[in-house]
Amino acid sequence: MTTDRIEAIEYTDAVCSTAWGAEPLLRRLDWRHGHHLTWRKVMGGLVGNAAAGKDDWDRVGAAVPMRAYWKRVWELTGMPYPNPMHLMLQSTDPLGQAVKAAELQGQEVAHAVLRRFREQIFIFGLGPQTPDEFDAATQGVPGLDHRRWRADQASEAVAAAYRADWEETRAPNDHVRNLKHDSPMNGELKHSEGHDRYALPTLIFRGPGGDQTVAGWVGYEEYVAGLEAALPGATADPRPDPTPDQAFARWPVLTARELTFLCGEDAEPPADVVAYDWGDGLVYFAPAEARARGLAESAPA
Repeated sequence: MTTDRIEAIEYTDAVCSTAWGAEPLLRRLDWRHGHHLTWRKVMGGLVGNAAAGKDDWDRVGAAVPMRAYWKRVWELTGMPYPNPMHLMLQSTDPLGQAVKAAELQGQEVAHAVLRRFREQIFIFGLGPQTPDEFDAATQGVPGLDHRRWRADQASEAVAAAYRADWEETRAPNDHVRNLKHDSPMNGELKHSEGHDRYALPTLIFRGPGGDQTVAGWVGYEEYVAGLEAALPGATADPRPDPTPDQAFARWPVLTARELTFLCGEDAEPPADVVAYDWGDGLVYFAPAEARARGLAESAPA
């Protein structure tokens, strides 16, 4: 049995539906084996400029086809799609830079900001694009100083940090360059806006066993195998799965898929959580989170 820690490098983007779909898997991995993992999220910049070459592009009109695409991904992952999708974002670069700015206030704050952005897109159908929209999406995030965050988003240092993430995503390793994968949303080398890049999400476990790459939409077992190969013995001492109370104490928002995947197929949410119907299923909000999102009064029981 080992108590060592290794790095988990996660290439991701808030608007990527398969990265959103992988949230239950990565939450389970972190819950069971997080005592062996130090996470580093790399913001991949999935959409540079959705309006390029489209004179009639607008955020409202672009929302409808994205909803249709994301509904197909929902059928694969079980994670919500925006139903309806109200407002699309033009670029994920400002959003990625905002996450890097949040990192200056701690990794937990940055992870919470990224999760809020995902929820704003895939649950509420609003693709945040501007600093005002970022603020609206993150009200009540514990530890987030909004005034400082807003200033940091415009700093040269944060712009450079985001650019470094963007470039790292576009320097895929040989494993991915040689990967042949015939599953849906596969992890093969991707090409976008004139660049090679990692598929999102891609995880690299970096440890004594070398770099172990787990790319694209995969089953949970592949993440476990990657961790074990990078750090032999690491998967021998998993933390017991959470009860619903423990899960909501750790994560203030759980989709129905996350609740059952993390806590068991028969898991029920605690009595005080707020259930929100996103149009084709339920998402559960811990009480404080529901109040922060303005849901406590209007959400169905």
